[in-house]
Amino acid sequence: MNAWKNLLIGGIAIVSIFVNSGCTKNDLREENAIWGQADATEVDINAKIPGRLVELFVKEGSQVKKGDKLAQIDPREQHALNSAAKAKVEAARAARLQALSNYEQAQRDIERYGYLYKSGAVSKSVYETYSNKRDVLAAVYEQATASLAASEEALNQSSINLGETVLVAPFDGIVTTKYSDIGAMISSGMPIVAIQNPSDNWVNFKIKETDLDRYPINSHVTLQGRDATLKVQGKIVDVSRKPNFATYRATSERGKDDDIITFNVKVQTDDMRVRPGMRFKLL
Repeated sequence: MNAWKNLLIGGIAIVSIFVNSGCTKNDLREENAIWGQADATEVDINAKIPGRLVELFVKEGSQVKKGDKLAQIDPREQHALNSAAKAKVEAARAARLQALSNYEQAQRDIERYGYLYKSGAVSKSVYETYSNKRDVLAAVYEQATASLAASEEALNQSSINLGETVLVAPFDGIVTTKYSDIGAMISSGMPIVAIQNPSDNWVNFKIKETDLDRYPINSHVTLQGRDATLKVQGKIVDVSRKPNFATYRATSERGKDDDIITFNVKVQTDDMRVRPGMRFKLL
């Protein structure tokens, strides 16, 4: 009985040695691996003008091309504002034309009365009266010109706002998030949808300061995902100048070793298989 017990204990000990040895090897391999997280260009499509959302042409997962319609804000209010702005421009043009006509007449008058004053046919006070009138009408004309310019600028802005009632895709991509539904009141700056560019992606790695020389800018690297069959090629496009402190702590219990800081190394992949949040390790 004791012999069987001793044999069983010995077998467990041997298995334990192999298991622990294997775990240590795996842990060491993972400990030495440098893992990073993927990211991609993604933007929120925000409303630039307030209004009611009356159309939504996409949903989450929709693939869009640059310039495709994404959403429509009720344009009726902007149409009314645009019509009013056009009317103000027409009124300002008419006012400027009248002011110009009055000023040109005053110019002719002062030329005539200037000749009469020099010849002694009219007094100095009469001449100065027409001179002052000319100056006043010149100021009126300048003000009318400025008012017309302001009205035209307001019309341009109104036309831009009218165009902003239709939200379009800024680039080819995929709709990742829908923030609003048809019928919702939208305020200025409120996001409607988010679009991700799947062909503009990268992986960020935190590299120890002591290892930075191994990863120069413009060098090419191979990355492997958690799925070992997923391997992508990338190019190091940036090494941050700003450090990440205390990413790796000192291992000396006596505190003689300094903390090792890391720097972010950006590896551009532009691979359609790479999605934000995925983890990759450097090979």
